[in-house]
Amino acid sequence: MDSLDLPSFLADFGALSDPRIARHRRYALLEVLLLCVSAGVSGYQEWQAIVDFGHTKLAWLRQYLPFRHGIPSHDTVNRVLRLLDPRAFERCLLQWSSRTLTLPSGTHVCLDGKRLRRSATASEQQTPHADGGRSAVHLLHAWCDAAGLCLGQYRTDTGSGEVGSAPLLLELLELLDVRGCVVSGDAGFTTPACAQALQQAGADYLLALKANQPTLLAATVAAFAACPTAPEPAPVEKPRHGRRETRTARVLPVTALDLPDASRAAWPAGQAVVEVCATRTPLRSGKGNTETRYYLTSLAAAPAQLAQLVRRHWTIENRLHWVLDVVMGEDQSRKRAGRAAANYAVIRKFALNFLRALPEPMSLQRRQNHCALSDEYRHQCLGF
Repeated sequence: MDSLDLPSFLADFGALSDPRIARHRRYALLEVLLLCVSAGVSGYQEWQAIVDFGHTKLAWLRQYLPFRHGIPSHDTVNRVLRLLDPRAFERCLLQWSSRTLTLPSGTHVCLDGKRLRRSATASEQQTPHADGGRSAVHLLHAWCDAAGLCLGQYRTDTGSGEVGSAPLLLELLELLDVRGCVVSGDAGFTTPACAQALQQAGADYLLALKANQPTLLAATVAAFAACPTAPEPAPVEKPRHGRRETRTARVLPVTALDLPDASRAAWPAGQAVVEVCATRTPLRSGKGNTETRYYLTSLAAAPAQLAQLVRRHWTIENRLHWVLDVVMGEDQSRKRAGRAAANYAVIRKFALNFLRALPEPMSLQRRQNHCALSDEYRHQCLGF
């Protein structure tokens, strides 16, 4: 064992505090986590399936850690994941991302929330908390589309939503050094506190303007309605999903808005507002439908570039959230005990990042199948 080097993520896991009573520990924390991540990249998500994978691949696992007592039971794996501190575990993911990825100036980082729909039963979610009910786990994700990696996860407090949790997520993102990056987010992040925190971190921002900022939104709509400037077209993409979409954009400085002094003083200086008009035209009917969206940004860029950033923000839905739900079964997962839902979500992010890093031009499902079948391919996937 001394002659083998553990992978980089195990070095981060080694800093985790084991929540179990010392005299009752039969299986090391690192062994449990290595088992879960190895099974995760191989497509095994349920506790019993993880244990079955471990029994089958015990000899392979012993190349990296002793596993002196063999593979723990599914109850032990469940107990470790439901007791582990989720904040410390989330920090492991952030530390791994910061060590393996350097974000050059101009990198686009997307922030968005996701609810683990079945992390609480329907009855629990419909019952008031005072009467014993509880909410489903809500997570915030940081995604870098250029690298195809989830940079971080942060579990929000019950009922806080994105607004209350965004500043805390940004504290964790300091590990990633987002200086010079462009951070985009939905309307939940459009608050003076979030804008100021992003600027203090050295990042530019592009935040959606919606009804949660009624004064700023109304002033923005009125300013663009009175502006004679012609919109600038964004690059046209090839028709997809049976429709063609074209976008145009305009930009105005915040100083052009008719805002009360108190509202203007609440926001950091040096901002602009963006109007993006997207027209979707079904190829069969030819009848288009136009939707107009508004954004607040600190980035000094051409309207077409800002429209492209708006478009790329939704890769966090298409390439992260959709994959987690459809390929890795996150939305159907019934891990509910203790902190298991949030902690196993971190395992999924590690597994997804390792699978994305493989160079082969094949689907994620095929990569999982290869990891399940080939010890050598799984070794390559985990970067050992």
